Amino acid sequence: MGSTTAAIVWGVPVKPAELLCNLDAFRKAISPIHSLRLCNQFGKGENVGITKLPKELIGFIEEELLALLRQQEEHVGRGWHSQHRCFEGTCRPSDHMDDVGFPSEAETYDSMVEDALTELLKTHSDWRVEDWRTDEGFDLPVDVQKLVDAEIAAQFDNYRDGIVWEYCRKNRDEWPSNVCLRMESQGNNDVLRKHFGLRALIMDENLDDATIEYLQRTDRRYSQGLFELEKATICYLILPPQTAKWRIHLDRDCDDFSGESARSMLIDRNSLDLTEEHRRLFTRAMSRLAFKPSVHPSQLRATLSAAFSVTGSSSRHAPPPATDKNPPAEEKSRKDAIITNRVKALNETLPSRKNKNKNKNKNKNKNKNKNKNKNKNKNKNKNKNKNKNKNK
Repeated sequence: MGSTTAAIVWGVPVKPAELLCNLDAFRKAISPIHSLRLCNQFGKGENVGITKLPKELIGFIEEELLALLRQQEEHVGRGWHSQHRCFEGTCRPSDHMDDVGFPSEAETYDSMVEDALTELLKTHSDWRVEDWRTDEGFDLPVDVQKLVDAEIAAQFDNYRDGIVWEYCRKNRDEWPSNVCLRMESQGNNDVLRKHFGLRALIMDENLDDATIEYLQRTDRRYSQGLFELEKATICYLILPPQTAKWRIHLDRDCDDFSGESARSMLIDRNSLDLTEEHRRLFTRAMSRLAFKPSVHPSQLRATLSAAFSVTGSSSRHAPPPATDKNPPAEEKSRKDAIITNRVKALNETLPSRKNKNKNKNKNKNKNKNKNKNKNKNKNKNKNKNKNKNKNK
């Protein structure tokens, strides 16, 4: 028998693959960063230059280390980004060329390069292909190599081999359990709680028809994937929720009698407000883990499913009037633009690294203005004292 838990929590939406990659990188950096700080503060011995480095420089080294580890996590084979693309239905066969070992032989790749160059020569007649041919194949300029790689990927997208399909299906099926394993059993939730005072709320939601149609119209990736759109992984950084529990004692001697019972509780309205300390927790986590706010369009389900005119400034709707089931393309485009702008506006209003820098600049400007005013007042007082002395 299923159970439903309803709660109201403060949270910031982030991309699930980004959350997993960046948390993995941060977890790997914890020990080196700890050692770096200890050496900086308590290092002893001759020519121990690290003890002389200012904290600002130590912080810069930490950020560079985190950025390097995040980059490594993003490009790891069958990593979180690759698995997530399979799950949400945005991967292409060419995304799995390296994963399935295609092409398996050098001769196969050379023939694909030949075919790609033949196709590209139709629009680049000035190329001298023979100048790039060597005994070992081709030595292409960087810009030409990029075009050739793109052409080979386009050719591979038409090559729907069973191996690619099975590989993608495996990623798709294993994604939910892999996410749960990494967050719960392997400690990423503990890292979030211990270092940032937050939790991750991750859910796999079934997409409704309106959301699927919107995604396919506005993002080409969703209309060219190997599988149909079905689900989306929704991810939030949230404050740890406070739960209330109670037990109900049943009289086991009631025989065939049955009854109903209710339980009520009073919630302090002020406890629902977001405090400055809460804001600092979100801002620090978004900055340190390099997260960007990302609202999934499915979270605007009420707006997406509306069959009548909507505006980006209001989420209240009157009962929908009768409309055509198949509105014209212009009407669909107009509504798509409204949803896209709404998602963009929400992402810009949520706390992020960029907002943190803006606040820093504001504080700097405030301090500059304060110092200017102080200096002006000092100069005024000096001039007044000089004038008094002259009069005396």
